[in-house]
Amino acid sequence: MMLPRARSSSIIQSRHLNDHQKAALSHVPAGTGVTTPQSAIRSSHYLANALPTGTGKTDTMNALFTAARIDRLLVVVPTDELRTQLAGKFETYGVLPAVGALDEPVLRPVVGTIEHAFASAASAIAFAERCNIIVATVSALAASAEPARRALVDECSHLFVDEAHHIVATQWEQIRDYFHDRYVVQFTATPFRADGKHLGGRLIFAFPLREAQRQGYFSGIDYIPVTDFADPDVAIAMRAVERLRKDLANGFDHLLMARAKTKARADEIIGIYTQIAADLNPVKIHSGETKRQRLTRLRSVEQRASRIIVCVDMLGEGYDLPALKIAAIHDAHKSLPVTLQFIGRFARVGDGTLGDACAVVNRPDPEYDENLRQLYADDADWNLIIRELAEAAVGAEDRISEFEAGFGSTLPDAVPVRSLEPKLSTVMYRTRCTDWTPEAAANLFGEDRLLTSSIAVNRQKNLAWFVSVERVEVRWGAIKSVEDVRHDLYVLYWDNDKNLLYVNSSNTDSVVSIQGHSMT
Repeated sequence: MMLPRARSSSIIQSRHLNDHQKAALSHVPAGTGVTTPQSAIRSSHYLANALPTGTGKTDTMNALFTAARIDRLLVVVPTDELRTQLAGKFETYGVLPAVGALDEPVLRPVVGTIEHAFASAASAIAFAERCNIIVATVSALAASAEPARRALVDECSHLFVDEAHHIVATQWEQIRDYFHDRYVVQFTATPFRADGKHLGGRLIFAFPLREAQRQGYFSGIDYIPVTDFADPDVAIAMRAVERLRKDLANGFDHLLMARAKTKARADEIIGIYTQIAADLNPVKIHSGETKRQRLTRLRSVEQRASRIIVCVDMLGEGYDLPALKIAAIHDAHKSLPVTLQFIGRFARVGDGTLGDACAVVNRPDPEYDENLRQLYADDADWNLIIRELAEAAVGAEDRISEFEAGFGSTLPDAVPVRSLEPKLSTVMYRTRCTDWTPEAAANLFGEDRLLTSSIAVNRQKNLAWFVSVERVEVRWGAIKSVEDVRHDLYVLYWDNDKNLLYVNSSNTDSVVSIQGHSMT
C-alpha cells in the first residue's frame, strides 16, 4: 500500500506543531531519511530524544515516521497498555492530518501489534509484510524463537524505542542490537539512570523541563507530606481521598492513584480505600490480574465508574490519562529517574476540567537517593525542585553525550569511553608545535600492541586516549604456552595555549619511557 508522504517543510514549519517537536524532528540526522543540517552526527546509529512527559512525544514519532519516509517501522514499548494506546495513535497519524502535513489523500498506515510468539520465521515475515508499523512489547518479541524474531526485525528498516531508559536491560538491548546497521531513535523523558548505565547513542535533543513548565505543559504540583508512625497507609489514604473529594466538589474531573511497591502491598492498600471511600469504587490494577480483569477495571476508570486506582507500576510510563491528578504514594520510588517519570504522569495538563496535581507522601526512609531528600522535605516546593533535579541530570547527560560525539568515528567498540576511570595523576611535557598528531601513538607503540585499533581523538577538546595490551612470559616458569597479559589506559591532553602535553596512564613506567618520542 502506498502511504501518504509527509510534506517535510510543512511539518517543520507548521504552526500547529510545537517548537520543541519541530526542533526534535530537525535534529534527527540525514541518515534516517530526513534532510537536515545535522549530518555531522551521522556517525551514531543510536539517537536519543529527551521529551518530558506530556509534551507530544507520540506526535513527534508520527512526524518522524512520515517525514523520514520510513519503509517499515518497529516500535518497542514496556507495557501492554502502552502498546495498545500507541498503536491507536499511529493508526490515525495523531495531529498530522489536521495540520495539513500529509499529502492527500491521507491513507492510514497498517499498524500491527505483537501480543504472542510467532510459530515460525515464515509467519513472522508474513505478518511484517502486511504492516507499515509494528508495535510490540519486548516480552512479546522475546516470546518467539530466535529465527522468528530475527526474521521479523530483518523486515523492518527502523526502530523506535519508547521509554528508552529500559534499553540497558538484556532483552531490550538485544532487540536494539539487531538494528546495528540501521537507525534507532530512542525516546524518553529521563535520559539517565540511577545506576549510571548509559542508554547508548547520542542525545540529539532535550526539551528542558523549565521550558515545558513555562509553556504550560505541566500543571502545578501540591506536595502534602504526611507524618504518621502508627498507621501511615491510613493517614496517606485519608489525606488523598480528602483532596479528591474537594477537587470533585470544585468541578474537576480528577482521579486518584495509590502506588504500592508489591502486589501484596496493593492487596492491603485496596482494603483501606474500599473502607473509607466505597462510593468512589476503588479498583486494583497490577500484573497479577488477568488481562480481562485489567481491561475491565481500566474501562471502569476511563468511564469514571471508578475514581481510585491502586497500582503496582501500572498506568505509568507513557500512558495517557491526564485526569490522574492525585498521587497517594504509599511506597515511594527510591531513585530520581523513576520518581520523575512517576510524577510526570500527574502533572500533565488537559482541558478546563483539570486542576493542579498533588502528591501525598510519607517521610522517606534512609535508603532513598540523596536527591530525593530535597523533594521530601517538609517545606519542599516540588515545582521548583523537580525542575532543578531534572535539568541537572539531563544537563549532565547532554554534556557527556556531546563529549562522546566529539570523538566521531574514532571511538573504539571494544572499550566504551564511559567505562573509563583514570587515576588523578599526570606527567607533563613541554611542547614546541602548533598542532598535534596523537595518532602517532600507534607508531610509538605499534598497532599490534593496541587493544583499541584506533586512537580515539576529540579535536575540539585536544584529548585522545587508547588502551595498550602487552603479553610477556610468566616469571614463575619457562612455559611458552602461558602468558601474562596486561592492559593499560593512556589519556593525552594537549594545552596548546601553554604548550603543555599531559599524559595519564595506568602504567607509570611507560609514561616515563615515552620521553623523547613525538606524539605532537
